[in-house]
Amino acid sequence: MAHGAVALTGRRAARSPGAAGPGASRALLALLAALGLTALAPAAAQPAAEAYARAEAAFVAALTSDLGRAPTPDDAAWRAAIEAADAAVAAAREAAAGEAFGPAHDALREALALSARVYGLTGWHSRAFAAWDAYLTEGGEVLARAAPPAALPAALAAGFRTDLELALGALGQLAFARYQAGDLEGAQGAYLTMLELDGAHPEALRWLARIAFESGDTAVAIRIWERLLQVAPDDEGARFFLELSREREAYGAAASDAYRAGLRAYEAGDLAAALPAFERAYAANAAFVQAAVWAGRTALELGRPAAAARYWRAVLDADPGDARAAWFLEVAQAQQRWGVEAANAYYAGQSAYAAGDLEAARASFEAAAEREPSFVDALVWAARTSQEAGDAEAAVGYWEAVLRLDPADQRARWFLQAARQQREFGERAGAAFAAGLEAYQAGDAAGARAGFTEAVRLAPGFAAAWGYLGQLEFLAGDHAAAAEAYARALELEPDNDDYAFFAQEARRLAGVAAASDEGSAAGPDAEGPAPDAAQDAEPDPERDAEQNGEQDPGRSREQDPEAQDPGWIPTEPE
Repeated sequence: MAHGAVALTGRRAARSPGAAGPGASRALLALLAALGLTALAPAAAQPAAEAYARAEAAFVAALTSDLGRAPTPDDAAWRAAIEAADAAVAAAREAAAGEAFGPAHDALREALALSARVYGLTGWHSRAFAAWDAYLTEGGEVLARAAPPAALPAALAAGFRTDLELALGALGQLAFARYQAGDLEGAQGAYLTMLELDGAHPEALRWLARIAFESGDTAVAIRIWERLLQVAPDDEGARFFLELSREREAYGAAASDAYRAGLRAYEAGDLAAALPAFERAYAANAAFVQAAVWAGRTALELGRPAAAARYWRAVLDADPGDARAAWFLEVAQAQQRWGVEAANAYYAGQSAYAAGDLEAARASFEAAAEREPSFVDALVWAARTSQEAGDAEAAVGYWEAVLRLDPADQRARWFLQAARQQREFGERAGAAFAAGLEAYQAGDAAGARAGFTEAVRLAPGFAAAWGYLGQLEFLAGDHAAAAEAYARALELEPDNDDYAFFAQEARRLAGVAAASDEGSAAGPDAEGPAPDAAQDAEPDPERDAEQNGEQDPGRSREQDPEAQDPGWIPTEPE
């Protein structure tokens, strides 16, 4: 089957019964000899054989010449080999003239194959292709077998290229030349012919896929790229173009081209050019969610929160469960409300806090609060990180600022009181109290108890530390110890209704437990209240604050580092 202007291998299928192969010709010659009819062979056979012998000798001379580089048609030895091969073909054609088959045609095929090998090795690919094409027209077959001249030294013969390699090389060069000349149909025909010779030829598959892609036939391109990846699984170029072809097939060429232009601009650092490109891509096809993702990201980095919020909202509309989009939408809305610099500093603080870098987190929260003094969440986190760092003086100032903005915020009032006590009882006690508070918030009962115990050891008048010890023992079910700790806290702050309530409740429960113990000692029939269900409970700051009538600073999404993305702008949206 011919492909476009290339008709190399189709001659095998098109061969007529009279154009039998070399084996059939030899059988026929034997029959003719048996019948005494060999004298019918053309008289020109001898000159053709002599011409072929001269051509083969010239080919050997060229192959054994030491050029130190690849040969060209201009090298004397190779020019002589070309001329001798042409003469051999001409003589063989003359000998075969008027014959439909027979030994002269065998000789012609041999001369054409020799000519194709000579031209191919000199890089004269168009002539090589023409010789292979004529060879197949005469009924020859291109095989994956080397056919070096008989007189070639063994060392050189061992590395001689196969006819299939030589034919594919000539076809590949011809196909690429046609592609470069803009003759896509001719190039496609040549590459298809290469696939007839080798159905898994990577270069033929690659260029056929590119031609289909460039012609706008993305469905065909996808199938060919997939086939190439079966042949060459590690071909990253094929993988890229397969993705690109699928993208075009799904969203259209206009959307895909605009999106890719945006990516190129973004990678070059030109965000001002990247954003409108991503916007064009999304406008061209609203189903292209990845274009909206990159438009949202780029708008955020450009400090354009309104545009960013619009695109991240579109991403969330497409997939309400997309946590990344929800995070970026929150950032964009914070930028709109508090300003870009304040919001960026705040989220940088969240990232640092989540990474365990308390000092960097504190500096970022303070910067956010400085840029926007009404940014309550920034003030809250500046206060909390100052308190955790043992800087009670700074924490007091931030909690007071929170209460000025929201006088009803009980959590801030509670932490303000704790911070004042830290300030009052000194740096070491304050640091121990901060360590206990951090462990308590993390659910580490043992660490919290150690911190608060150290605080009251260093500062026996530290009421908040006694109060926390009371909570820990209350939750652990040791109501007697809880009652004692709450009593110490109440002595120090007689007007604290929470301490008074829990001191009384702990004493009551301790008494109930004692009565229950007495009843158990009296025997199995003794009656008494059920054991306390709070045994071995782990600390829970929110629950405990509710029990004490107190408030923890709260864990809204903006305030809770555990709810935050670790990096407020990831390297690459996934």
